[in-house]
Amino acid sequence: MSLLTPRQQREREFFDEFWSRCEELPVVNFDLISGKERRPWNPYWHVVESVKKQYEDGARTLLDFGCGGGTYAAIFASLGFRVSAFDISPRSIETARKVAAVYGFSEDIEFSVQRTEDLRYADNTFDVVVGIDVLHHVEIAPSVAESIRVLKPGGIAFFREWIEVPALDYLRNTAPVRFFFPIKKNLNPWAHITEDERKLTDRDLAVIRRLCSATTERRFYVFARLDRLLRNPQNRSASFMEKADYFLCRKIPSLNKLGGSVVLELSKCQ
Repeated sequence: MSLLTPRQQREREFFDEFWSRCEELPVVNFDLISGKERRPWNPYWHVVESVKKQYEDGARTLLDFGCGGGTYAAIFASLGFRVSAFDISPRSIETARKVAAVYGFSEDIEFSVQRTEDLRYADNTFDVVVGIDVLHHVEIAPSVAESIRVLKPGGIAFFREWIEVPALDYLRNTAPVRFFFPIKKNLNPWAHITEDERKLTDRDLAVIRRLCSATTERRFYVFARLDRLLRNPQNRSASFMEKADYFLCRKIPSLNKLGGSVVLELSKCQ
């Protein structure tokens, strides 16, 4: 691996420190694939359900694109995928390996330390690529280009991301709001924020569409943005605000443009 950029180095150091501080391994939430419940209003559940459908349609190889502590890699392995997972942080990979071992997936997941902008996988390797909350930590154009390169023709990449909503984020960044709710480096397990992360913008979306014309998006978190202030982050029950968003946005489609979270689906041409 060549030298890291300053941003990559800071991201690696942050997540090395983050996982070194965690006294317990992250818990894998298999409720997302149990079939006992569906939450189409939640972007994470939506991604996992979409990936599950890809497996049912014959996909077998999956890349966890910036795997963090490895919880989603374990979920995808439990679906039956042969999973490759990478992260820029060696400590993240160490944690992810431990999670895989605890849940019995050590033989089903191949872990490595890599950068999103310069992957070591061969062209046309994976049926599915999944990135959960990773693009806002990296350089968009080279990272998305790499995700498309390693996809097989006909493969699909899913990315769940935070996205900038001009009116609401302008308000969020005003001095009074930032005084009470500052945006700065934070190692809190439920709200970790790195120095360089930034929400995706309309310009980023345009870049992604230029790289992959077959890109669709679905927005989430209009009023549910308030959950981050009002709801206990350890509460795993369905969010009333997310449900409200889901039904209101179906009734009033123009509300979707106010969603602060997006799921991108990139399809590689045959």
